[in-house]
Amino acid sequence: METFNQAQYDDLAVKSQDVYANTKYDILEKYLRGQRGLRVLNAGCGSGELSLRLAARGHRVVGIDPEPSYVGLAVANAARGDYGGRASFEVASIEGYTGPGGFDCVIATDVLEHIEDDRTAFAKMVSLVKPAGLVLITVPAGQWLFGYHDEHLGHFRRYNKKMLRALVSPLCHVRRMRYFGFTLVPVCYLYSKRLRRPYPVAEAADTRRRPFRALVLRGLMRMDRLLPLPFGTSLLMKGVKK
Repeated sequence: METFNQAQYDDLAVKSQDVYANTKYDILEKYLRGQRGLRVLNAGCGSGELSLRLAARGHRVVGIDPEPSYVGLAVANAARGDYGGRASFEVASIEGYTGPGGFDCVIATDVLEHIEDDRTAFAKMVSLVKPAGLVLITVPAGQWLFGYHDEHLGHFRRYNKKMLRALVSPLCHVRRMRYFGFTLVPVCYLYSKRLRRPYPVAEAADTRRRPFRALVLRGLMRMDRLLPLPFGTSLLMKGVKK
C-alpha cells in the first residue's frame, strides 16, 4: 500500500513551525502532567516532534510510522538533540506493529482519519496498552469542513464528539474530550472549502517575515487552549483502557 503523500511530507517538514500542532501537543502534555517515566507508543509519529518533546520530559517513547521518509525526518530531528536514548523510531503501521506491548500510554495525533478501518486500527492500538493505561487521540473535527486539505492529506473523514465516543467507548473510559481550534474555523473554511488551497502554516508562523501575523496566531492559540468551545477544527480525547 502506498504510504507516501507529498502534501503530508511537506506538512511534516515544517511541523516544528506549526503553532497549531504544537499547541495541541501542549494540551496532550498537560494530560500527562504528574506522570513520570512512562513507556509511550506514538502511533503515526510522523516527523517525531511530539515524541521528542515527551522524551525530553523523561518518558521512553517508541515512534512508529508506515512511511520510511517520515521516519527519516524523525530520526534526523532526534539527531539534533540529546534525548538520552529515550526516543526510538521504526517503520511500521499500527496494524502491522509486532514489537512488545504493555505500554503505559499510546498516542495517535491526526492519524485515525488516514485509516479507512479506524475501528480495527484503534483496537490494535489499545491492545498494546496495559490495563488502565492512557490513550490520547487527536483527530480533525467537523465533516462539514472536509475539503482540499483533507483530500490532499489522504483523509477518509473528520469527526465529531459522537463519532469519536462511539469509536473509543467500547475499549476506553473517556476522561476528557474537547474541541480545539474554534478561532481557525473561518481560516479552515476559507482555504480548504472555498479557495481550495493549502493552509499557510509556515508563512503564518514566520516571526521574521510576518511578525504581527505570528503574534496574532499565537494569541489565538492561547485562547483556544484555555477556552474549549462546542466546536473547532480538531477534537482531542484522553481515555483510560478498560
